[in-house]
Amino acid sequence: MVWQRATVYGNQMTMWMRKLTSWGLVALLCLVGQAGCAPRLAPATPAGVALSPGRYLTAYYRAPDFSPAQAAYVLTPFRVETAQGVAADTFQALFMEELTLAWRANGLKLADQGDTVAEGVVQYVAVRGAAFRFIRGRIDADLVVSGAITRGGGVLFACQDRITLSSPVNPGPPAPKEDELLLRQAARTFASHLLNEMLLYWPPAEGK
Repeated sequence: MVWQRATVYGNQMTMWMRKLTSWGLVALLCLVGQAGCAPRLAPATPAGVALSPGRYLTAYYRAPDFSPAQAAYVLTPFRVETAQGVAADTFQALFMEELTLAWRANGLKLADQGDTVAEGVVQYVAVRGAAFRFIRGRIDADLVVSGAITRGGGVLFACQDRITLSSPVNPGPPAPKEDELLLRQAARTFASHLLNEMLLYWPPAEGK
């Protein structure tokens, strides 16, 4: 009789420990998802160009004679190197759509042909937290982009930007197209950073 009670007690303890371990793993994975951020990748910019910290972009370079409003740009598709949680071609399409819209909204000219070319690479894009959204109530997106504007082989502007965004906390079933909306917001944020860094520029005072 004593042996049976000990066996029952042992089984109950085993089940309790298994539940505790399972919930501990869930909590740990959630914390890992929350702590993630855009990786620190080396800028994929033209060789010999040194970037400095930007006011809007993570880092950038600007040629002294660059006048953004005077050019007509050939905007080429940004290649997607690494994509997690979204297809590379899907993100490339929405990224270029947002970048083109922002370019035109700021009064910059686009051309099918020309010698001023804006090009770049999406080094990393990811949607995180979808598996544990029912616990955290949100998802996250990471984006790392490098780009350059060149003319006749010379570099007018170069940059890298690292962005991490989270969807609004909304417990329960995910909103329709929640991941797409968050990725669009990330692309829109990069476009805003880029154009602000290009257009809101004051040359340094002479002698400084």
